[in-house]
Order: sequence, then C-alpha cells, then structure tokens
Amino acid sequence: MSRTGATILLILVFMARGTSFLFSKTLMQDMSPMSVLAVRFVLAFLILAVLFRKKLLACDRKCLLNGMILGSLYTICMIFEMYGLRLIDTGVSSLIENMAIVLVPLYVAVLTRSLPKPKTMLCAVSAVIGVGFLSLDQGRSVGGGFGILLILLAAMTYAVCILFTENISRTSDPLTIGIIQLGTMGLLSLLISFITGTFEYPQTGSQWGMLLILVLVCSCFGFAFQPLGQKYLPAETAAVLTVVNPLTASVLGTVVANESLTAFKIVGYIIILATLIFYNLKDSPRNN
Repeated sequence: MSRTGATILLILVFMARGTSFLFSKTLMQDMSPMSVLAVRFVLAFLILAVLFRKKLLACDRKCLLNGMILGSLYTICMIFEMYGLRLIDTGVSSLIENMAIVLVPLYVAVLTRSLPKPKTMLCAVSAVIGVGFLSLDQGRSVGGGFGILLILLAAMTYAVCILFTENISRTSDPLTIGIIQLGTMGLLSLLISFITGTFEYPQTGSQWGMLLILVLVCSCFGFAFQPLGQKYLPAETAAVLTVVNPLTASVLGTVVANESLTAFKIVGYIIILATLIFYNLKDSPRNN
C-alpha cells in the first residue's frame, strides 16, 4: 500500500471512529458502559474471525501476544472514554481524547531522552489552554470535571496505543493483530460486566441498530484496519490524522444530538482545532 493510500485509509478509519461517540453516548442511556463495549467488540470479533479465519488460524505466538497486549491497552482506553463520555458532551470528549496528537511526540521525546521540538511544546501548551476553556464549560454540569479527567486519561492511554501499534504492525500481520485486539477487548469487557453484575442485552430495535453501526463501521472497519494503515505511516503522522475524529464527533454532537455551543466551548473548540491544524502543517526547510 502506498503512503497516500494509507493516509486515506486512516482518515476514513478516524471518521468512522468519530461517529462512535454519539452512538455510544445514546446507548448508555439504557445500557451500562461495559455492556455496550462487550456486545460491540464480541460481535465485531466474531464477524472478522469468520471473514478472515485463514489469517487467524495462521497467527503465530508473537502475533497473538501483540494483539492481546494491544487489546488490553485499548480496553483501558475505552473504559476511560465510556465513563467520561457519560458525564460530558461528545464533541468535547473527542477533542480532548485526540490530544494524543500532541502526547505521541512528547512520549517519543521521553523514550528517546531528547527534547521535544519547540513546535510540539507550543502545541502542548495551546491544547492545555483549550482544555481549560472546555473544563470551564463542562464543569458547570454535575460530574463534568471528573468527566474531563477521565477523557484526559483516555487520551494518555490512546497515545500509548498509537505508539505500540506502530511498533507491532511492522513485525506482524496488522489485520490479524486488529482482529485479536477486538477479541481481547470483547472478552475483557464481557468479564468485567459479569463481575460487576452490569451485563445486559440491547432491548429495542433502535438499540440493536446503533450497536450494529458500532460493530460494522466503528469496530470492524475502524479498529481492525487502523494497524493496516499505520504499517505504512509513522506514529506521529497517524496522530496528526486523528484531527478527523474530533471534527466528526463535534459536528454530529451539535447537529444530531443538539449539544449546546456556549462561549467557553466555542473558544475551547477553536483553540484545540487550531492547535491540531497548526501541528499538521509541515515545517519550513530552515526549521528542519
């Protein structure tokens, strides 16, 4: 696959993932967060396991282990996301979580024991300011501050997932990893929901419809094909492309879910989106 093809694939992946915030928040009005995750990822795994059973059967020990580790990391990320999403707006949740765009290069700087680029530091400070404005808005609602904290933890975990995905997708089959990842997420979510006594099936046709969209579009396509796209792109490029995710979630939250646009929220949106766009701009030759 060419770099252009991989870029287009990841853009579509992140758009699909962006729609999940709205459907998940709607489903959690009647279902527990862990139930939504369990049904979503178990079904997604079963569908992909049937479609790509030959690849799955040919999986070696290293590929299986990598997929399980990645699935465990994403389960932690999704738990933070779902419980935070119950407390704050979908657009705000997606914007904050996708601060991974700034966290990834900061993690790389720590791992390589090198100073991050001035541009990265500027974007990090700018993103924090943007989150501050969003916190002022969401903090007015019950549990809004705690919701912001949970989504920040989701962003930190998501950045780790992006880095780990880049590392393993170059040594193992990315599609197989994605399938095992989904299976691990489904199994862990199912176990947690049973242990906590919160597991429940969807009860209505609309709930099943939203879950099927989460399964087919957001999970089967969104999660399983991210490792394939990242195989041909560096982690920092993948992090930059995540800007598509919050844009999709924000538009859907405002247009479909009728989420209000306060002055603080608008300022926070502008700052964070401007930060993501600025970070996406290529440095001039003299700065390289």
